[in-house]
Amino acid sequence: MNNEEPALKKTRQSILSNHVESVELQDIFRKHWSNHMSFKSDDLEIISEPFRVCKILNFIKSEQFMEDLKSELSEVQSKRTILDLYQLEQTSDLGNHLIDSIEVFHRTFRTDVVKWIQQNTGIELNSTISMTGSCYYDTDYLLCHDDNMGDRKIAFIFYLMSNWTAADGGTLDLFDNDEKGLPRKIVRSLVPKYNSLVFFEVSNHSYHQVAEITSNLSRWSINGWFHGPKIENLPPRPQIEYKWLVPMDDDQDLTAWITDTYLCPGIVAGIKEDVEKQSYAYIAQFLKAEVYEKLSKEITDDSIKWNKVGPANLRNYEVADESSLPSTLKKFYKLFRSLPFVQLLKNYTELDLIPDNENMKPRMTIELQRWSKGCYTLICDNYCDEDVDEEQINGCRVIDSKHTLGSQDSVDNGDDSDGGAADEDTADENHDNDEAEDDKISLNNREESKLQKQCNDLKIKSVEFNTKMMNDKKDEKSIGNDGNREDDGFNDDNVLRSILKDIKPKVDKQDESEEASCSKSEDFFKRSPPLHPDSEDPDVSDIGDYLSGSSRSSENGNDRDNVDEMDDYDDSNIEPGTLDVIMQFNTMHVSESETIDYLDPKEQDCALIHIAPQDNHLCLVYKELSTCRLHKYVNHYFEGFYYNLICTYRE
Repeated sequence: MNNEEPALKKTRQSILSNHVESVELQDIFRKHWSNHMSFKSDDLEIISEPFRVCKILNFIKSEQFMEDLKSELSEVQSKRTILDLYQLEQTSDLGNHLIDSIEVFHRTFRTDVVKWIQQNTGIELNSTISMTGSCYYDTDYLLCHDDNMGDRKIAFIFYLMSNWTAADGGTLDLFDNDEKGLPRKIVRSLVPKYNSLVFFEVSNHSYHQVAEITSNLSRWSINGWFHGPKIENLPPRPQIEYKWLVPMDDDQDLTAWITDTYLCPGIVAGIKEDVEKQSYAYIAQFLKAEVYEKLSKEITDDSIKWNKVGPANLRNYEVADESSLPSTLKKFYKLFRSLPFVQLLKNYTELDLIPDNENMKPRMTIELQRWSKGCYTLICDNYCDEDVDEEQINGCRVIDSKHTLGSQDSVDNGDDSDGGAADEDTADENHDNDEAEDDKISLNNREESKLQKQCNDLKIKSVEFNTKMMNDKKDEKSIGNDGNREDDGFNDDNVLRSILKDIKPKVDKQDESEEASCSKSEDFFKRSPPLHPDSEDPDVSDIGDYLSGSSRSSENGNDRDNVDEMDDYDDSNIEPGTLDVIMQFNTMHVSESETIDYLDPKEQDCALIHIAPQDNHLCLVYKELSTCRLHKYVNHYFEGFYYNLICTYRE
């Protein structure tokens, strides 16, 4: 027993390089870190802007230990995870895999490294750490986020791959902040370096990302957080301010733009039925062919000024400056804000979109977007606070970029406070609003009369169009006993089914993916391609109930479908909704997987709509304010541009 005593008390040998624990390096670090000063040497680099970051090179002293660590890590089971924020392969928390080199590495971080950082940064930490292995392959990424969640204090990344260059992608990109504290642009990119430890303090402005991998190399790292006392009552995050507009009393001739049949009462009624049943409609060849062709050419004109929009933790794409649009495109842009078109949308959906009295002040937003590689939107849902003054703009409640990695992987529900700001409508918009108020009594009738007149003028054209469509569908006719063809349904409803021949959005239930540590994540690979309109997929009908709120259960377990049987049902609890109107351009070279998706971020098993890229299709989606529109990241293999015109109308 006495012979074993000294062995038990033998000092444990550190795996850290000698310079890491040297007094000299620690003195240099403390001086520059505490004074927000940059520094760089062969072993240490401190970055002071846009936020403090430290890189220690040659962190582990034994090359054999590095090889053993990499070998063991490759044996740990990992899971491929794809969310709006990231796409990569990761292990569960390495604290659950404490064997050999992984155990030594984990123990060193929760003891020696925690002590080193706490003493030299002055940041209070505890012995709790989160640590996972992550691997990024070609097209993988982790988009802009700040890691500021719960009790995280220090984020760290330890790099395991050698001979990595900037051309391979995968850089750690640091964002500066605008005057509101939102991420603005990348100001520093750190190329991963073998056997180096990078760490930074987690804060409200520590926005960073892992750039997309652009080679066939794999980017391996061990990453996670050191934890400490949780900060309560963090200040609310700044929100996006949307420019809400009011419909204009612009005397637009819809027959000059829209395929004749879609203005006829029978077809309008059929579209309305689609929206009522499914909460969406996908209308093929909505614009006249010659009009759409002209718009498609003008949209690529070099005279258009495109402005990048953010913030990067929510979105990254370009929006056209309306004043720079060519003539036809500018008129088309105004069409979506005109009262005749808004009246048509009302006829399609029965939503109250016309400002016809003092209590009816519907609003809309409109964006002509240009998409290319590197563009994306992240989960963000519009939040409407009914107590907010009507003259305020409702911002968005952010499901922020905290869909983070490892055992703490979760989605933060953000701040529940309203993100509104004062309405900044222009003088012209106020003038338009005044005109609408002056005509509030007669406006509805006037627009309905215009549409009725247009439909009456189109009766002959509609019959000709219908006849052509019916002749193209051989199975719509049958031969009678007398040898003559029998008309089995020459009506607007059958014509509508013929017109809506092209692909409709796919509707399905989100699959619940395998658990990664203590969290659940969404796997976009499990989604199926868009459905043909004649598909008998039973889930197709679910979206109407889901988006309209009728699939939500009440407290006593009754479905909203049975609401008429509930004597105490309160209509005032129904959540108001919005109507998204989408048209896409130049999508011929866009992959069918590049869909625009609708989902509820609060639901683990939420219904989804996938809008496939299609030219000259008008897509109508009625959604609750809690439902968000998501456009996934466009990877580096995509070349060129495609375009979305997206309008959102609020009752």
